[in-house]
Amino acid sequence: MTLFRQSLDASKLQRGFACGSRHVELQQQQPARRRAKRARKCSSRKAPGLQIHCVLRADYAATACDSSVLRRPLKEELQPADVRNVFDFPRNLQEKYELGKILGAGSFGIVREAVGRRTGTHFACKTIPKIPKRGKGTPRYLLKLQTEVDAMVQLGPSLDAVYLKGVFEDDENIHLVMELCSGGGILDRMKDGTLTEARVADIMRSVLRFIAQCHAKGIIYRDVKPDNFLFLTPEEKSPIRATDFGLSIRHRAEEGKLKSRSGTPVYMAPEVIMQEYGPPADLWSVGMLMYQLLTGTFPFWDSVQNISLQQVWQAVLTKRVELESRKLKSTISDSARDLLKGLLVRDQDKRMTAAQALQHPWVCEAGCAPDVPLEGTVMQRLQRHATYGHMKQLVLHIIAQGVIGDKASKELEMVTALRELFEALDTDRSGGLDANELADGLLSRGYRVTKAEMDQLIDRMDLNQDGNIAFDEFSSALVDWQKLQSEKGWERWVDDAFSKLDINGDGFISMEEILDKLPLETTDPDDDMESERFLQARRMLREADDNGDGLISREEFHDLFTRSTTPDVLQGYDARWTAPEASNGAVAA
Repeated sequence: MTLFRQSLDASKLQRGFACGSRHVELQQQQPARRRAKRARKCSSRKAPGLQIHCVLRADYAATACDSSVLRRPLKEELQPADVRNVFDFPRNLQEKYELGKILGAGSFGIVREAVGRRTGTHFACKTIPKIPKRGKGTPRYLLKLQTEVDAMVQLGPSLDAVYLKGVFEDDENIHLVMELCSGGGILDRMKDGTLTEARVADIMRSVLRFIAQCHAKGIIYRDVKPDNFLFLTPEEKSPIRATDFGLSIRHRAEEGKLKSRSGTPVYMAPEVIMQEYGPPADLWSVGMLMYQLLTGTFPFWDSVQNISLQQVWQAVLTKRVELESRKLKSTISDSARDLLKGLLVRDQDKRMTAAQALQHPWVCEAGCAPDVPLEGTVMQRLQRHATYGHMKQLVLHIIAQGVIGDKASKELEMVTALRELFEALDTDRSGGLDANELADGLLSRGYRVTKAEMDQLIDRMDLNQDGNIAFDEFSSALVDWQKLQSEKGWERWVDDAFSKLDINGDGFISMEEILDKLPLETTDPDDDMESERFLQARRMLREADDNGDGLISREEFHDLFTRSTTPDVLQGYDARWTAPEASNGAVAA
C-alpha cells in the first residue's frame, strides 16, 4: 500500500512539473545577441599570459542543406504561413494509414492509433504542431523537431527503442508513425505490484543499454523518466522500448558543456541545474529512476506532495543521498544499493558511465560475453550497425567490399566466419537473405527475435532496398569495425571510399553525389520515393557536414570515424541469446 501511494505521489509531482520537460528548457535560452555579447566580453577579459577559450554554442543550428525557414535567426517568431513546408516530409499520411482513437495527449500534441491501409498493421501516430500550443513558433523549435526525428531514425532500429516507421508533414503538423507499445508504462506495473527487484534489474538493463547507445552516437537523451519507457506488449516478460526523443540533442565533448536546463526537474542531475553538463547527466537520471522503481519514492523526500521547483533543485544540489539507512537495507539488495552509489554521485566526472553500469553484477545477464568470434553477438552487432547514421553505413559498406577481397586483412578469420554463417542462413541458396531466413536461422541458434524486429533491422542493412541482404551488406553489418580501424590499411580504405563518392573529383561530396548512390526504388510500393531519397540524402549530409556549408570535405569524411564519442560496445545492445546445448562440438553463431 505504501509503495502504491508513493508511486502516485511521484506521478503527481511529474505532472505538476510538466513544464519541466519542455517549458523549463525553453525558458533558459538566451537570445543570440546576448550570447554573442557575452562571448565578446569573455574574449576581452583575460589575465596576462593566460589564454582563454570561450565557446558559446547554439544548442540547435541549421546547415546549408536545410530549408530557408530553418536558417532564419533562431528566435525569430514564425507565422503559420512560414511553416507550411519546412522539412519536405511526405504528405500522404492519410493515403497510407487510417487514423483511429486517441491514445494520449499532452503539451506536445496528441498520439492516435494508426492502421496501415495495405497491411492492417497497428502503429502509434504522434502529431506535433509546427507552431507549439504554448509559446511561439521559431526556427529553433523546428530544429528541435528535426533533431527528434533524426535521433529516432538513427536509434529506432535498436531493440531498446521505439521503431520509427515513417514521418509525414502537412501545413500545420508533423506526424511520427511508430511502433505501437501496448503494454503500458513502467509505473502502471509498479502500481499493480508486479515489479520484483529482479524485474526492475531487467528494466534498468534495457534503460542503460539505450543510454549507452545514445552516448555512443553522440546524443544526450535528457529526459530519463518512467513515462518515456514503455512495455512493448502486455506480457509479463515484455521488452521495454524508449520513447519520446523530444529533448535529445547531439553533442560532442570538444564543444564544451551544455548550458540549457532541460528535462523533468525531479530527475535532473545537479550539473543540469547548474547549467554545466554533458552525457553523465543522463546517468544521474537513470539512478533516480532506479531508486524510484525499487522504493516507490525519491531519495530526498518521504512525500513528494506540495514541493516547489526551488525545493526540488535545492534538495538535488545539497541533500545527502542516503543509501545506508536500515530501512533501505531491508528493502533492496546490497548489489542494487552499490549500483545506486555509482550513479547518484554529484561529481559528474566520478559518476559511472552507461557502459560501466552495464558491467555491474546487479544488471549483468547471467554469464559473460563469449570470446569466440560471433558467438552470441549477432543480434548485438546487427543493432549496433543499424543505429549508425546512414552516411556511415554507406561508407562501411564500400569499405567492406574492399575488406572481403583483401587476403592480407587481419579480419580474414572474421570474414570466413561470416561467410560460413551467411551460407548456413541462406537456406534457399539464392545468394541473399530475407527476413524469414534470418529470423528462422537465428532462432535455431538460440536467438530470440520476432519477424517484425528482424524487418526493422533488415531495413537498415538493405542498402540497395531490394528486399534481400547480399553478403557484402551482411558482412558490413557484422564485422568488428573498431578492430579494423587499427589496421594499417584503414586510412587507405577510407580515402578510397571518399573518392568513390566524390564523383566529380572536386575534393568534396555534395548532396547530388549522395543522391547518386541512393536506390531509386524501395520494397514499399506506397513510398514517395523521390521525397524519401531527398530526405535521406539531406540527413546523410547533416551527419558529416560539421561546418554546415552543404558539402563534406575529406577531413569531415575521416572525422566520421575519429570524432570522440563514448565507446560503442556490444554490451550496449540486447543480445537476445541463450547458449544452445552443445551438440557434436558445434559452435553457435
